[in-house]
Amino acid sequence: MGNDTQKKTKLPGKERLSYWIYFGGQNMFYGLVAINMQIFFSDAGITATAIAAIMFFTKLWDAVNDPLLGIIVDKVHFKSGRFLPWLRISLPMITVSSIFFFFLPVQVSPAVKIVWATVAYVAWSMSYTLCDVPIFVLPTSMTDNIEERSQLLTTGRFFAMVGITGTCMVLPMLQARMGWLAVGLLFTAIAAVVMLPLLITGKERYVARKEESISLKQMFKYVSKNKFLLIFYCALLLSGLLNFMQYVQIYLARICLGNQDYASVISMILMIPLVVSGIMVPVILRKVDKYNFYIFSNIAAALLGIILYFVGYSNLTFFYIMLLIQGFFTGANNILLFTFTPDCIEYGTYHTGERAEGVAASVQTFFSKLIGSVSGPIAMLILSGFGFIEGENAVQPASVTGGLWLLYTVFPAVGMLLAVAVLRFYKLRSADVQFMARYNNKEISKDEAESHLKEKYGPAAELTY
Repeated sequence: MGNDTQKKTKLPGKERLSYWIYFGGQNMFYGLVAINMQIFFSDAGITATAIAAIMFFTKLWDAVNDPLLGIIVDKVHFKSGRFLPWLRISLPMITVSSIFFFFLPVQVSPAVKIVWATVAYVAWSMSYTLCDVPIFVLPTSMTDNIEERSQLLTTGRFFAMVGITGTCMVLPMLQARMGWLAVGLLFTAIAAVVMLPLLITGKERYVARKEESISLKQMFKYVSKNKFLLIFYCALLLSGLLNFMQYVQIYLARICLGNQDYASVISMILMIPLVVSGIMVPVILRKVDKYNFYIFSNIAAALLGIILYFVGYSNLTFFYIMLLIQGFFTGANNILLFTFTPDCIEYGTYHTGERAEGVAASVQTFFSKLIGSVSGPIAMLILSGFGFIEGENAVQPASVTGGLWLLYTVFPAVGMLLAVAVLRFYKLRSADVQFMARYNNKEISKDEAESHLKEKYGPAAELTY
């Protein structure tokens, strides 16, 4: 009977593949619009200050429409399924809104450009959210095999990385030769075609369990009781708000290095240490505590950024070598980053007696969106302060060249060093978390747990689950 069940829950290869490549197309859209919106707007003649305002307003709306559309998806039910109908609605919407986005007229007044840009991005972001919310929970309706669901999501995230990284590599070169409208239409067409197969082959076979939505009040209440989660995400916030590299990379290539194609070269170079760190980090963590390696990686990446600032970019070979070395440490940080949340969950359970994975995961998502909402506008405001001139062929003053180099090297370094300073107060260590997990899983008694943990973390709470 077990074999029969496995056969019933085994998805056809065509359906699995269509789910995976959907992520690739979806993140092509993200790489096309969300990551490049600021340079597209400035090329169209919108000032850096206005772009900062547009980005702040639209990104703030992003944070609002995610839970709003999540509620709508949860409340509205179609006869043909719970999640796939939303994906079928969203594809034409995101396609049309992307085209509308890149049809931003250049020969109109600044006020019209600002209104067009704001409306276009809000329409695009809502369309994107409409597919982003259901795609992650769709596996719960596709199969009741837990392992198969996990495989769908993990492989899907790999395709997402391929989609967004591939777009960032190729787009700068193509845009320099084709212009924004042509490259926007090309990537929109490819992304839409890649996303389409899931809408044809995908099937919802099971009724997904309804998940309880998490309120901001619950999140703040949980964080107030979990000091290590608060410390870690405050450090992450400081680091993330000053990490402007992705927002200014094309500007840097175009203005400082003198050729926009170098933005594609930089993206390709940074892929190498990302892959290497993905292989090496698990090996390193067998011998080194995760926290210590995370701190070391932050300090190393920050120091390399500061060295790079003083050495400059006139020697491209040296610049690329420094990026390769620094990329290993930033890649390691990105891999380790969200592995701290489960540790904080174990501490929260040990400290309060309540298991709250959903709330902690919502805190992680909230801070990630907050960083994305604010860091881009800050970068554009700083550029404006350096005298940035809008227009694709505008001749920038020397102050902008120096400012871009600061934004790319020193500001991220300062953010990482500030994070390290805050993380001095983060006392959780992997060995202690293992004891907490054993208590939280009821493998050891309260007395056994406290004999190892009480002096450092206080008494264990009575478990309520």
